[in-house]
Order: sequence, then C-alpha cells, then structure tokens
Amino acid sequence: MDASKKKLRKRVVNAFETWSWRRMLKIKWAERITNDEVFRRAKEERLFLKILQNRRHSWMGHTIRDKEFVVNILEGTISGKKGREKTSTAIPKASRQKHGG
Repeated sequence: MDASKKKLRKRVVNAFETWSWRRMLKIKWAERITNDEVFRRAKEERLFLKILQNRRHSWMGHTIRDKEFVVNILEGTISGKKGREKTSTAIPKASRQKHGG
C-alpha cells in the first residue's frame, strides 16, 4: 500500500472516530467545534487508529507463527484443490458461431 492510501485510510478512521464522539456527545454541526475540543469534552484521546494497528500487528504475529503460512507465501503455493477456471473467450466464440461471425 502506498503512502497516499495510508494517509487516506488514517484520515477516514480519524474522521469516523471524531464523528462517533460528536454523536455520543450530541454536538450539532452548527456549533462549529474543533475536533480537539470534541476530544477534550470527551476526556479522551484518539485511540481508534492505535487500537486497529495493535490488533493488526497481533494478528500478523499470530498468523506468521504458523510455518505453513510463511512457506506458502515464500513459495507461492497453496494446498487444496485448484479452482475452476473460466475462459473469457467462451461467450464470444459461441456468439460468433450462432450469428455466423
């Protein structure tokens, strides 16, 4: 993921957290209160993004501990049945035959 997508994701998460606090504190949009003031009134700090990052890191640590998972990533192999392949030319060929193309 490139830097611009990360910045956008952070902005969206922070906006959601602020919006949620505004709803819980019943702050109207017309009151024109800054985001910092919203968190001061809630006696909280921005934690949602930190919580998501911690959960993501702990999940990755849990997943990486499984050796088969790491081997599959490094080798590019996945055990199990191979999925059914669809050809993108099946419909146009049938259509051409039907219409004499």
